[in-house]
Amino acid sequence: MQVYLTAVFFGLSLISSVAAQTEFTVGTEDINFYPHYDFTRADSAGFANEVLQLFASKHGYRFSFQPLPVKRLYHELDGLVDFIYPDNPNWVKYQGVQASRSFSDPLIYNLGTTLVLPANRDISLSQFRTLAVIHGFTPTAWLNLRSEHRFKLYEVPNAVSALHLVLKGELQGADVEYNVAQQILRDQQLEGALVVASQLPMTRVSFHLSTIRHPQQHNSQVLQQFNHFLFSHQVEIDALKQRFQLVDSLSQ
Repeated sequence: MQVYLTAVFFGLSLISSVAAQTEFTVGTEDINFYPHYDFTRADSAGFANEVLQLFASKHGYRFSFQPLPVKRLYHELDGLVDFIYPDNPNWVKYQGVQASRSFSDPLIYNLGTTLVLPANRDISLSQFRTLAVIHGFTPTAWLNLRSEHRFKLYEVPNAVSALHLVLKGELQGADVEYNVAQQILRDQQLEGALVVASQLPMTRVSFHLSTIRHPQQHNSQVLQQFNHFLFSHQVEIDALKQRFQLVDSLSQ
């Protein structure tokens, strides 16, 4: 009888655990932004992939990821997806969507840099003429300078294309996130072939998880749990940063 009751209790506990699991769809960019993230394939990996799944496992949630074109992604909250990653409060004014969404604490920082050939490391804005930018991204630091300087922006499909145009000498610089650029150069055994331009725009932008659906209800509670997770699991998160060779600052 005791064995039977134990089995019943275990079965009920399992059912309760499964019933308590909440499924969420996280909208993501349909680009390979490794090592930060890559949600373009079911088996894709990256720092954010690992952190979000670790958080979900700690709270009994199930996350599915919906890759979307960058320009469409931020219009899908309260529609196709429950959360968005990455997001930032300052991006709203460039997206033409309502600002009434909630943001988590920062997960990591995006280091916006301009990659150039070593000979152009100290090129000035007055000398600079051609910049590759990734389709769907808004190079805000550069846009703010267009009225004062004579450079042109050339839109390309991805970071690899941007870097190759500079490597071939067809464009002077590529607006590519530092960690992403270093990973591409490592993969192609081209470490050091491009460097960060010392006199051209650099940005450090925080990446957040965001939501708009029922902001005062369950999704908002999930963001609060995520904030606590970021604080209480800092050792594990830092270990993942090291594993993916991510840096938060160029001073490191």
